[in-house]
Amino acid sequence: MKKRETRVKLFLRTYSSEIRFFVVFVLLFLLGQLIYYVVNEYTGSVLIHRLDASVSCRVLNLVTPGEKVVAEGAVIRSGAFQLTIAKGCEGTEGVIILVAALLAFPMGLRGKIGGVLAGALVIYGSNLFRIVGLYYVLKYRPEFFDLAHIYAGQVFIIFIALMFFVFWTSRGGSVWKLRSDARG
Repeated sequence: MKKRETRVKLFLRTYSSEIRFFVVFVLLFLLGQLIYYVVNEYTGSVLIHRLDASVSCRVLNLVTPGEKVVAEGAVIRSGAFQLTIAKGCEGTEGVIILVAALLAFPMGLRGKIGGVLAGALVIYGSNLFRIVGLYYVLKYRPEFFDLAHIYAGQVFIIFIALMFFVFWTSRGGSVWKLRSDARG
């Protein structure tokens, strides 16, 4: 029993910064979800109607002017065809994950703020790309819509957030990088 206790203490001491990161990340992620849940009633229409539907409509008309796409609230419409952007499809999940990870990561305040701002823009642009892609999939290959929306689209946003986090933190000279260099 004593040997096991020693291993646990050694593990906790060796990986204390990683454990701290994970605990703080989870707490910040849960806090971000709570804040999103509370404010979504007030911000949802701005995020979905103006930032997602309207801008996606402009992108669609730029890429394929013949579509003659219009945005009506959360609906992107072209003739009788329509795509509705629902709550939760505005990319905030990826932003919440990224913000929680960046705030939990051991780096300076300037790096955290820059990462949050740049990362939010990257995720927003990626989500617009996802919405435009889903429009085309639903219109021209509707049998693949569920696959593209539920699996590929959601994983895509989380993947972008993860890749941005790795990129941003690898540029910042973190405590972990120094520790891994010291370990050999």
